[in-house]
Amino acid sequence: MKIKREKPGQRVTRPHSALRTAALLVLAVTLLFCVWLTGGAVAYGWIEHADHYGSEFAAYGKIYYAAGGLMSLGAALYLFRLDLPALILDVCAYVPMLVILLRAMNTAEENGWSGQTEASFGMQAAEKWRNGMMWNAVPFLLLAILSLTRFFSHDARVQRHERFMEKERERSRPAPSILGGETPPADMPRHKPSRNGQGGQKAAKSDRKKKKQ
Repeated sequence: MKIKREKPGQRVTRPHSALRTAALLVLAVTLLFCVWLTGGAVAYGWIEHADHYGSEFAAYGKIYYAAGGLMSLGAALYLFRLDLPALILDVCAYVPMLVILLRAMNTAEENGWSGQTEASFGMQAAEKWRNGMMWNAVPFLLLAILSLTRFFSHDARVQRHERFMEKERERSRPAPSILGGETPPADMPRHKPSRNGQGGQKAAKSDRKKKKQ
């Protein structure tokens, strides 16, 4: 069985890259639909009816929009191959979303609030909010999986190792001379004056003294 080797400059399409592209498309769709449409509608309702729910719900809505912006920024960083920052922003975005949803549901259940529209008539407000925001877990998990799998992939590890070795080579280079001359490489042998040369000079001096005598 012959193994096909990649030629320099040749671009090879791999199965996992196609799957990653498909997952990235799903991530974009779920960000738009789950985070900004369904979840954003719930957050907008909190801000719009803050006079009935309370001022803390207006703060919940603003926090949600800020968290949605962080998650979208994390997806953008992933496109620029910044996997670790993308993962950090993803987690920092989803945790506040989950916390404010649980607090809002707890308040609604304690007060027995129902839906405010005809479409949600007979449905508890907590259930309506949960159905609107629970799907935020889909883009969160997708972005986390994409970032982690690429960060720990073989190609990424090789690139990080090459960058580390390049920094080590730069550190090991000799510093330039203060006098402005080039510093010889560390492996270049240094020439020392031979003892035979010194002995020959001494013999010449002794011959001169004998002639004078």
